[in-house]
Amino acid sequence: MYQITLSVSSIDWAQVATVVVAGVGIVLGVLIVLIGVFSGFGALISKLEGTAKKRAARKAAKKAAAEAKAAPAPVAEQGISGEVVAAITAAITASEGTNQFVIRSVKKKNVGSRNPWARAAVTDNTRAF
Repeated sequence: MYQITLSVSSIDWAQVATVVVAGVGIVLGVLIVLIGVFSGFGALISKLEGTAKKRAARKAAKKAAAEAKAAPAPVAEQGISGEVVAAITAAITASEGTNQFVIRSVKKKNVGSRNPWARAAVTDNTRAF
C-alpha cells in the first residue's frame, strides 16, 4: 500500500483577490465593449433604414407626379356629372384595393327594354354548369 500525505499550505489571499478582481474586470470590460458595438450597429442600421425610406418616398412622390401629369381626366359622356365619375372611380378603387388603373372614359350603356334584374335572372339561370 501507498501512503499519501497532503499538506495544506496557507492560502495566499492576495493572489486570490487579484485573480477575482482581474476576472470580474475582464468580464465587465468585454461587456462594455459589446454594448458599444451593438449600439453602433443599431445606430448604423437605423440610419440606413431612414435613408432607404426617404429615397422610397421621393421615388413614390416622383412617380405619382408623373402619373398625375400622364393620366388625363376621364372623358364623360354628355349628361354624366363629375360626381358620378368620382363615385365610379371610388368604387373601382375600393374594389381593386390599389390605384394602379386609369379611367379613360365613362359612357352610358344602352341596356335595352328589359329590366336589369330580369336580365340578371336569365343570365344566372342559363349559365353552363
